[in-house]
Amino acid sequence: MGQTLQDWETIVIGDACRADTAAVVASFGDPRMSYIDLPVNYGEQSGPNNIGFARARGRFVAILNHDDLWFPDHLAATTGWADATSADVVIARSVVVHPDHEAGGSNELFGYGKGGFYDPVLTKGLGSAQVVRRKAIGWLGPWRPAVECYCESSQDWLFRAWRKGAIIATLPHVTVLALHSGSREGSYVTDRAVEQEKLVRAMDAPDALRAELLASVVDPRSPRPFNYFKRRFLAAAFGVHPRAREFRRKYAPGSYIDVLRKVRGLSPMPDREPGAKELLDRYSRGREPPKAG
Repeated sequence: MGQTLQDWETIVIGDACRADTAAVVASFGDPRMSYIDLPVNYGEQSGPNNIGFARARGRFVAILNHDDLWFPDHLAATTGWADATSADVVIARSVVVHPDHEAGGSNELFGYGKGGFYDPVLTKGLGSAQVVRRKAIGWLGPWRPAVECYCESSQDWLFRAWRKGAIIATLPHVTVLALHSGSREGSYVTDRAVEQEKLVRAMDAPDALRAELLASVVDPRSPRPFNYFKRRFLAAAFGVHPRAREFRRKYAPGSYIDVLRKVRGLSPMPDREPGAKELLDRYSRGREPPKAG
């Protein structure tokens, strides 16, 4: 609501949220905001994001994950950059704010490209940093479920879009703060958003906040030329995502999301094919007790 570009609609997709979430959305009193809640928990962002893609009506579609923040100029900067570069997708620079940053820890900067455009070896583009031209979504396709991906669904989608020939521009301007809930123990168990609240207040002076957070950023080491060209060749010729290669050393296909859910304080991924007993247990737990009399 605080964006400098005010011609927007917001579709809040609930992943089987608590009953009071609808009231929270309605409390903003803004007709540009609507709420859709899934009847059962999908478990990760690809499903809710695909619903948002299908329901969106604007010229561009921007994703904002619930744990991240946009600077006030995010929509104006990214949509303007898309028009300036004729891009199908824009990736904004994002500061990944680590939990220990106030105690002297370093932050990370995502969204580097090569010559201003996506590079499969160098670019990490968070979901909250992606702005897509809506007419391109039809041929770029939906996000794949996390259980089908070796790496994050957001990175998997960008890589497949690049393989399909999408123009993916990188915006040389920090407009996103990422506070990854998967690196914060028990982040889904409480209602606190202390870090986000403090950073939102600091956005009254946006460039001062950018400078403060960037002062603790350590630039990533670039791969050596031989390693770069090897990864780039495998990506272009065989469709092997460099980031997926890293994940395969640590995780089985689709297992990364279970790791994140455990850190966040959630149960394992919901069963996609529950039997009659499992369904009965689910509905029995949610059934209200009969009223007296």
